[in-house]
Amino acid sequence: MARRFNIEALKAISQASATDEAEWLIGAEGSVAFLKENAQSDELVIYASGPATLIHAVLAPLKQVTPADQNDLMHAFVQTDESWTIQKSYGGGEGHRVYIEAPLRLGKSLSGGEKLVFRRSFHGVQKGESPVELSQKLVHALGLHFVAERNAYCRLDERGDIQDAIRVIRIELSPAQESLTVVTILAKDLSTYMTLADMALVYFFDFTRFKSGTFGGWGDHPRIDRKAPDLFYHGGSIEDASYVNGRMIVRSAIPLRQLIDEWKEESHPTAKKEYARFKIFDRKNKVKVETSCAPEFLSNYFQDSSLPWEISPAFFRADVLHRFKADPDKYSMDDRSISCRDAWYLKSYDINEAGQVHAYIGDLARLPIEEQRYWQSFNEWPKGTISKRAYENDILGEFSSEYDPLHLLKYKIGKLNAAPPEWWQPRSEAHMDAARYPATDSTLEWANEIMAFDQILVEGFQLKPLRKLLEAKGGKGEPGWASLRVLAEILVASGLTVEAAKAHLKPLSRLHALRSTLKAHSSVDEKEKEERQARATHGTLRAHFKNLAGECDKSFDTIVLTLGAGDLNP
Repeated sequence: MARRFNIEALKAISQASATDEAEWLIGAEGSVAFLKENAQSDELVIYASGPATLIHAVLAPLKQVTPADQNDLMHAFVQTDESWTIQKSYGGGEGHRVYIEAPLRLGKSLSGGEKLVFRRSFHGVQKGESPVELSQKLVHALGLHFVAERNAYCRLDERGDIQDAIRVIRIELSPAQESLTVVTILAKDLSTYMTLADMALVYFFDFTRFKSGTFGGWGDHPRIDRKAPDLFYHGGSIEDASYVNGRMIVRSAIPLRQLIDEWKEESHPTAKKEYARFKIFDRKNKVKVETSCAPEFLSNYFQDSSLPWEISPAFFRADVLHRFKADPDKYSMDDRSISCRDAWYLKSYDINEAGQVHAYIGDLARLPIEEQRYWQSFNEWPKGTISKRAYENDILGEFSSEYDPLHLLKYKIGKLNAAPPEWWQPRSEAHMDAARYPATDSTLEWANEIMAFDQILVEGFQLKPLRKLLEAKGGKGEPGWASLRVLAEILVASGLTVEAAKAHLKPLSRLHALRSTLKAHSSVDEKEKEERQARATHGTLRAHFKNLAGECDKSFDTIVLTLGAGDLNP
């Protein structure tokens, strides 16, 4: 984890505390210590604007500030709103000219450099503070994306978690003072960019302290003039005010050779990769063994070896899936695979008749070691074989012959989503992805999956268009009827008996009622009654869900045919 910049130290140089105001007013030079300390941090402040504080860093070509021309840099100043512009000029023997002019156009030290932070004003339109914009060249080169809710430019780390690389921070100070706006960047990212761009970071800083309402000007006062090769500034102080204004140069801490070596290591690792051990069923030798998933301990169909095949299954408690189901933003779960953003991918998993999750040891070996250890913590000896679907797909190389009602329903709903009739509200990708079988016998998971199932199925039917369709068939709906009740009347108006119509709507009505009981404010007794009934009838909550999905699938076929959508089966 990066060592973040010292936010309290920055606040301290921007405002006085109640007890040390007099000392703070004359101590502007002490603010330079913050810059020197921050230059050694894992996160660098490249812009800060607020009371008594202005820090603005830009990039300058390395050769033009090595050594630094201190006089040239002290006479230069970069406005925060300075940007690219279409310039128009006339004279100088060149006549009329129109051309694009870059920022950092003044002074020999900064010429050809790059601004990192821009604050432009949209006069007469924009209200409040000017927005903070970042160099798109920097952002794109570092592979960053702006995430509004984090107010940061981010990437995914090796675990698939969001990492803030550039942060835009607004700090509220005391009520009587303005806020402090800060932009920071991870030092490693900026050093990498500076090395590759052959640039150095030049800080422009000004710390000016005085008491509003009593300050009468600087007059004749003692002055300071500090000059080190990469840190130089001048300043002064009077009885109740002080200031420093200067420049500081920070050079990349990462040589180009290091970046090349790191890339080589990523491409062809020399460090030995770690692998976890798993209990598996060795399909080749037909025995249960515990082995490392490292490639040297496994074999494939084409090798003459007594080692287990890579396609030997490891078995896990079903709650191994809870983490992935609980965070759909981070993890994508297909019927047979799991991926974590761009971090890792588990090619194949399934759930067998005994309720165990299984995955092949060769696929587990391709996961990061932290993820292998997570799966390892749920590993157990097999209580049955792999699922029929997995055997047909993965071992025989055939399409599965197993009836999967939820998968089939999602396929049909997907076809309705693609060309929705008036009476169908397309279901979002998030809703479609969330609808899954319960992996465990957890009541909470069962209730969540019932709700997700109801959302893609029952909630898709549009009440008003269904009422119009009923009226077109000569029927009439009551004001309080919901969509399922109207659907039943449409079936009757289309020629079914009342009993047949009720039978076709019963599974959907049961699903919707079950959702209300399990997820609404029903009593504990009602919820427990539904759970006991499901277990008594089907053995497990997963089996209950699959049975209900099968009944809904058959009813759905009749309903959509009656509504004129045709046969949606593959």
